[in-house]
Amino acid sequence: MTQKAAQEMGIFEVMYNNRAMRRLDSREIPEDMLVKLIEAASQAPSGSNMQNGRWIIVRDPTIKQRLAELNRAGVEAYIGPQGSNSGGLPHQSEDKRQRMLKAVMWQMEHLHEIPAIIIACMEFEQKVDSATMARSAGSIWPGVQNLLLAARAMGLGAAPTTLALARQSAVAEILNLPETMAAFCLIPVGYPLGNFGPVSRKPVADIMRFDGWSN
Repeated sequence: MTQKAAQEMGIFEVMYNNRAMRRLDSREIPEDMLVKLIEAASQAPSGSNMQNGRWIIVRDPTIKQRLAELNRAGVEAYIGPQGSNSGGLPHQSEDKRQRMLKAVMWQMEHLHEIPAIIIACMEFEQKVDSATMARSAGSIWPGVQNLLLAARAMGLGAAPTTLALARQSAVAEILNLPETMAAFCLIPVGYPLGNFGPVSRKPVADIMRFDGWSN
């Protein structure tokens, strides 16, 4: 997609057609496009306007391979016993859920081949612990969403995951993070092998009430 075409996409068009894209082509993404993603992420609000989000774009094959190994462990633990027998949900048929899980498994097998893996981190004024991460996590997610919307507008596929980041000490060692920094989200980015299209979501009437909750 050209820069002009990206600029012509309306924000609601982007949001309503922003499927999670896990099957991604291995061809290289121009560096200026990757920088543009981080610029978009940095425009998001943060708690107390601290602007302590930090972004690492991984392109090195060795580092990608090590992250892929962590991701494999996380995916296998997450899918676990459900395997290929996951069943559907009230808002998602069994067939659609199976397709989603197959895409997760495809990404697990090919993560090291994806051209760019973006790690969303936060930097603090003190050594990071689990309490600090839990208290401050809300400040990174607006930036992640900005990045996902920008990727869609530029014709790039992306899907955030936390499954690779369960072992924070291993992630810190791989990415050379100081003890004051923690990784919150891993976002593989590339040109999609599938097609963009509208997302399927629960009706607003099922998820919204005014002034309080009542059935």
